[in-house]
Amino acid sequence: MTDQRSLWDQTGGKVGDDHPLTSHVAATRVKSGSQKAQILLALRTVYPGGMTGYALSDLVLNSASRAISPNQACTRLLELRETGLVQYARPFTGGPILEEETTPGNTGQVHCLTERGYRTAAAL
Repeated sequence: MTDQRSLWDQTGGKVGDDHPLTSHVAATRVKSGSQKAQILLALRTVYPGGMTGYALSDLVLNSASRAISPNQACTRLLELRETGLVQYARPFTGGPILEEETTPGNTGQVHCLTERGYRTAAAL
């Protein structure tokens, strides 16, 4: 039997090479899996048609039980896209990415679950 890591085993967030050492250390200690799980559940149960990172940020709580920022939600969405669990919502295959208003005069890209994302969210 092989030891397979799951989405929930992942820790840390995005850290670039230009970030200080303290950021790299913090990234190894901060669990982002719970935020990812909340996003998957929200996209499965709250609004399966998809949501923007801006809208999701109100639904996802950090460890202090406070809503995360839209930037944090978008980072988690990027991580979920990179693992094949989330994709951009489109009206048809190969069509334009759907957008929704976030703040007056601004829009955000809509994300939805992939088939794999639905299976993962259903297993929570």
